Amino acid sequence: MITGITERGSSYKKDRHILKNHSRQAGTQNSNGFTLLEVMVAVVIMATVLITLIGLKNRSMQDVLLAEHITTATLLARNMMVDTLPLVVSKKLLPPLEEEGDFRDDESLKEYTWKRTISKFPLPNGSFITEIRVATLWKEGDRQEQVELVSYEK
Repeated sequence: MITGITERGSSYKKDRHILKNHSRQAGTQNSNGFTLLEVMVAVVIMATVLITLIGLKNRSMQDVLLAEHITTATLLARNMMVDTLPLVVSKKLLPPLEEEGDFRDDESLKEYTWKRTISKFPLPNGSFITEIRVATLWKEGDRQEQVELVSYEK
């Protein structure tokens, strides 16, 4: 009797091994690859990440360009203010004065323009204070951008 049980047990093991091999061949269970759905989800995730990174790169390039424009405009306004202050102090430029111009003499600055305003305001003690405003303007896309410096002289 013990021999019969052993034979049935080994026959069962053979049948089970055949079933396992058959299901692997059919690809329904215990598959070693990825399903089409898993591959599609991975592609969608990778595409989303790639699009986000490209958008960030473009935005950072725009930010660098804006910072460059602001720096250039600030330096231009500062230079104009440095040139204007001695003229106001020596009374060669008298308020009220409003002037506009551009930087056409330098080809790299042709997109910038400037505006200078000199005004006089009375103080409560009867004296006057002179306000000097210098602005550098440029187009940033559809917007008009500007950097403005203000100084006061007695």
